[in-house]
Amino acid sequence: MAAAPRLSDVPGRPMTNAVTNRYADLSLVRDGDGYIIGRRGSRTFVAVPEIGGTVVEWLQDGCTVEECADRAAKLMGEPVDVAGFVDGLTAAGLLSAAAPTTDGPALWTRRAGRILFGRTGLIVQGVLAAAGVAALIARPDLRPHYSDVIVSHVSLLSMVAVAVLATASGLIHECAHVLAAAARGVPSRVSISRRMITIVYQTDLTRLWSVPRRQRIVPLAAGPLSDAATLGLLLAAELAVPPGALLSLIRALAFIKISGIAFQFEVFMRTDFYALFVVATGCRNLWGTKGAVARRAIHRATADDLSLLASVRPREIRWAWLYLFLYVPGVAWTVWYFVTFALPATIRLAGMSIDAVRDHGAASLIGLAGIVALAITATTTVFILRGVVRTIARLARNIWPGRPATV
Repeated sequence: MAAAPRLSDVPGRPMTNAVTNRYADLSLVRDGDGYIIGRRGSRTFVAVPEIGGTVVEWLQDGCTVEECADRAAKLMGEPVDVAGFVDGLTAAGLLSAAAPTTDGPALWTRRAGRILFGRTGLIVQGVLAAAGVAALIARPDLRPHYSDVIVSHVSLLSMVAVAVLATASGLIHECAHVLAAAARGVPSRVSISRRMITIVYQTDLTRLWSVPRRQRIVPLAAGPLSDAATLGLLLAAELAVPPGALLSLIRALAFIKISGIAFQFEVFMRTDFYALFVVATGCRNLWGTKGAVARRAIHRATADDLSLLASVRPREIRWAWLYLFLYVPGVAWTVWYFVTFALPATIRLAGMSIDAVRDHGAASLIGLAGIVALAITATTTVFILRGVVRTIARLARNIWPGRPATV
């Protein structure tokens, strides 16, 4: 290469934000035909070509920038702008003068992660998951139905029960990610967000870029795997527990787990399976590339889009096209799920709430519970519809930006 690219010219670009001790605190991980560079305690990572990783290794061995430039020129057969490359690392925050943070995972999370997501733990969870799939195939009566989330004739009680179960289920799912990452020495954190019609918990696993690609697979798959293993246990419990309140709660939780697993297949919404898709394909900026490909296809690409498409590898563009085509069936599946499960359950709960007020009076305890349940149903429905409208508007802005680049 004629000159070592600054970070703005390197495929992949910065993947987060950041901060770190000169070269000793840089992490260097081989990734495909290049390297991923990060900094201990930071959430900023950049992708660089092979010569960039080699230069960092020389710098970590104690070579000066000038010595690295001489070595790189001999290796590449032409001048290499090592000083500009180092300036790029500094601009990204990877060579900050501030001391790096050392907030690694707690010892107990590492130990728990190694137990649950070591070889034995993975085998046990895999067996439970397979047993759950076999049970759903062999016993149609175990398959989910929207009525499973109505665990009581009192609508408010059903809402509260399902909300508690869903919250617990979501936290367990995210804890699985946290523990699996901790087992590999990678810290993470949990937050709450939304994906179209779904409120979700999410774990920030950005620092997985600091470990080799194969070591990222289990932490990314840990949530769905734990859901599937738990589902296997729940289905076994369904077969053993007699009809009653406990069975209703078990069926509700099984419904939540199945819905959660199905949700992960919606890779067009950057779910866990989206992250696994990124790892499997070796893409570094699939989401951004997908948008740039779509805008270029309708002749609305911006200068940044064209710059990104020029910097990524051709196979990443091919994967971006495939990912783009997942949008249509993905959105169709989401609509089907909403019509088949979410909408009937919402209508049923609203009807139960109205019946409670009509039959018992607004001043009665059951009537007041019906009013509260109806208010909750209306509020959540408005929140979901508002989120869908905002998502559509954002997609429209992304696909149809104000000023395309001139080509």
